[in-house]
Parts: sequence; C-alpha cells; structure tokens
Amino acid sequence: MLEAVGLRPSEWRAYHVLMRLPTGTAEELAERLGLDIDEVAAALAVLQRRKAVTRTPDDPRRFRAVPPDLAFGPELRRRQRDLAVVEEAVDRLSTEYRNQLALRGAGELIEVVFGEAIGPRIVELERKAQKEVCGIMKSPTFAMRPSENVAEMEGLRAGIAYRSIYPREVLTIPGDPFELVKSVRHGEQARVIDETPLKMIMVDRAVAVVPVLPADSPEPSALLVYPSGLLDALVALFEAIWENATPLLATDDAVEPAGENAPSAQDLHLLSLLLAGLTDQAIAAQLGLSMRTVQRRVHGLIELAGVRTRLQLIWRAAHRNWL
Repeated sequence: MLEAVGLRPSEWRAYHVLMRLPTGTAEELAERLGLDIDEVAAALAVLQRRKAVTRTPDDPRRFRAVPPDLAFGPELRRRQRDLAVVEEAVDRLSTEYRNQLALRGAGELIEVVFGEAIGPRIVELERKAQKEVCGIMKSPTFAMRPSENVAEMEGLRAGIAYRSIYPREVLTIPGDPFELVKSVRHGEQARVIDETPLKMIMVDRAVAVVPVLPADSPEPSALLVYPSGLLDALVALFEAIWENATPLLATDDAVEPAGENAPSAQDLHLLSLLLAGLTDQAIAAQLGLSMRTVQRRVHGLIELAGVRTRLQLIWRAAHRNWL
C-alpha cells in the first residue's frame, strides 16, 4: 500500500510490523518477517532516511515507528500536488487534441491505396501489429491470395491474436482456398456467418483496410481508415458480427482426444462445420471425404453424445464443451 509514497514491499512490511511494537531491533523484525537480517537492516536504513522510524535514545539498536501521518503525509501531499498538475496538463492537451481533430480534413483520417500497392501495405500493417489483427473475409479475396499472406503466420508465431470472420460459402469451396484449417490449427480464431457484409482487415483497432472497388476491377483500390468515428463504427461492426458468428474448430489431427468419450480432432472439425450450417455434401467437399463417410461420422457423434437427432447433438456438444 505504501509503495505509492516510494516504499518497497520489504520496507513497507518492516514499517508495518514496527508500527505494532513499542520498539524493535533489526534482529527481532527479521525473525517476525522471516527475512534476512541484512535485508531488514537495509529497509530500516531507508525508513530512517525517510524519517519514518527513529532510533531510541537509550538503545541505538532499537527503532520506533513515527506516526504514519507525520512519516508519509508530506510526501503524499507533494505527490497529490504533482498529480493535480499532470491532470490539468492532460485536460489541456485533450481539449487541444479534440479541437485539432475537429479541424482536420478527411485526408488525415482516410488514405487511399491503389492496385498492386494494396497487398504489400496490408502485410506491412500486419507486421506492425502489437496485439491483434481482425478480419472480415469475402470471396473473392482482394490484394493477395491467402497463401501469399505470410505475415499472418509470422504474427501467430509471435503471439499476435488473429480473429477472422468468414461467410459460410467459403466452406463449401473444395480445396480450402482460404486455408482456413491451416490458419486455425496455427492459432487463428475463426468464426462463420451466413454472409459477410464487407471485406476488412483491422490492426490493433488503430487502422482498418476496406476495399473500395472490386478486386477484378481495372484498378482496385482500398481505404485505410485511421482513428475516427468511422473507425469506431468499423470496430463496433466487427464485434457485433463476431458475437453472433459460429466458432470454427480445426484441431490438429495429431492431438489425442481429451478422453474416451470425447470426439476426435477431425470429428470436432466436422461438428463445427455442422454447427455452421453446412450440408453433408459441403462438409464432404471441405474435408475431402465421401458423403457416406460424413453421414457415418455424424451418426457416430450422435451415438457418442447419447442422443437421437442432430439438433440434440449440437445441444449436447455445447453442454459438454466440445465446441
């Protein structure tokens, strides 16, 4: 608690114990605190310089605690005055910033990037990410193919969070052109909805990239949206869609099931596709399986869950935290 007035934990503990005693020596305090005698002696030396403890006149080896209001009151009041000055300065700067922001032109809040410069710019922004990259996907992709986006794998390895929302239609395309399974197995959090309203990449909620013209237009273009009301709206849009989207699972096949009554990694993937609303035919195409195999595996999951219908399977899977 007294770290706020510049005391280290050992110094605060020594003062706190001494305050409860009439007087005490370094040895006595060390025994009570369970600390090394040298550490307690150093703490008492600091406290004495801070005028928080004094030596007793009859025995210089013994220390007495000074009342807290006298020991720390002056330092606390000084820090309060400094904090008030800082708060006033921050208020002035905030007011000036808001005034300047209101005077800025749209050119300072939005940047337009054209053609082949879009892909490298997205990679550059992703590589500068500090915390998170969010994406809303829509077919066809713009600027670059998923296989060309090496920045995502680099970011995932570096601990950057990736959250992506996909339209259900991309799960029906054979061959996984969006490399969904690979991305999810490397740590991407992916969710699926019926249809995505736009394409977007957003980095650290500080800048968003939104295409203006289609990727197949003579000269595609994209907007880079910087902190503004528009960026706030894009953040809110992403979070609203994310909240209502269905998680997509793609556990590594090498990972063993969590228990005897838990689905395999591939069955969990199949279950998440089923939850996303895909037909058996679309699931078969996505997993590279036959329709008969998909139906057999769904039936196996129904038996594993101890239910009779697919609807009951989804409910039981959620109840058992399979999804």
